[in-house]
Amino acid sequence: MTSAEPAEPTDPADDDIFEWSWPDSPGASHILARQRELEVLLQDRVPILLDTNFWVMARETAFGEHDDPELISLLGALRMAVGSGKAFFPLTSDLIAEFSKQTPERLEATMMLVDQLSLGIVMIPHHERMAAEVEAFFARAYPGHPPERRPLWTAYAFALGYNDMRLPGVTLDDSMRVGLAEKAWMMPPSVLAASQSPDLFAAKHESERIAALLNEQEALHAAEIDSHATAVRIEVAGSASMITGVAAREYRRVALAAGEHHDATDIPNSHRVGRTIAGMIAQGLQQDVNRRLLGSLYVPAMLHAAVRSRAGRKLSANDIFDFRHAAAALPHCRAFFTDGPLRSLITSGHVKLDALYDCKVVSTPAEGVAILKELIF
Repeated sequence: MTSAEPAEPTDPADDDIFEWSWPDSPGASHILARQRELEVLLQDRVPILLDTNFWVMARETAFGEHDDPELISLLGALRMAVGSGKAFFPLTSDLIAEFSKQTPERLEATMMLVDQLSLGIVMIPHHERMAAEVEAFFARAYPGHPPERRPLWTAYAFALGYNDMRLPGVTLDDSMRVGLAEKAWMMPPSVLAASQSPDLFAAKHESERIAALLNEQEALHAAEIDSHATAVRIEVAGSASMITGVAAREYRRVALAAGEHHDATDIPNSHRVGRTIAGMIAQGLQQDVNRRLLGSLYVPAMLHAAVRSRAGRKLSANDIFDFRHAAAALPHCRAFFTDGPLRSLITSGHVKLDALYDCKVVSTPAEGVAILKELIF
């Protein structure tokens, strides 16, 4: 699996260095063309995100680890939804990271089921979705110089993004890079997963690190939280600050396209503008229309705020994954199958993210079957 960039920074001190941009190479252009073809192929299918618990339940059922009638019905409905051409169950890099915590034998079985139900499809990674949202927000202010539109879906090999293939001691020309990209695109998830190092994601360590950092920051500012609304405001501002670098990069791109060459090369000034744009986005997230357009920012912020406003509740490592799953599912999928506590958090009175994004959220196999019948059959 290739990686274009590490995940977005979680330390506010790193804001200005996060200027991720789309790769510019023949290999990347080939994958973009493939993504656009995939977008057309998927236009009649409903995307539904299963969290790790539902993938595990489906795997256990598929390989005869239990015979619960509700789980057997769910697995049958999942398979029928895909086989009928009406749905698919994509992965995300965060789901793959959680899968990596399984034993090799269980991971192998899970990935065999992934081959069937996901069709080998993943969402572009969280930092790419976030960058695309910022670009779209910026384009509303400067419609004369829109960015190149990026599809949401890609192949499993590019769950972490695209980067040109580089082999130690080997010089590759453009045609070879395109060929390698195509070969990776066509490879089934189960084959790729078998070749990955168990340490590729360091999932447990990284989620624990982020949770500890966020809890430390929250403890420093606990006295400021006097209501749920205040928690939302603080979390939204913090999330928006993380896209300062992307906003700065977009400002320079638009300046160059408009012929403003000085502004296009003035890095410090673009960062000042980026911080202003981040503040504008934070303000814009008071409106539902912008919350829908900037889901990668708003969903985790809202869920963090919901946790912060509950006295004595701290973030856990699992919360980090849960919030990322929700940020992928709610704005982009018709349904999200998750556990009871996360469903309660998403649908609670102050949050209501399921209603905001018109995404069905269920937490039991029976509810999953019912939603599949409603959406598909």
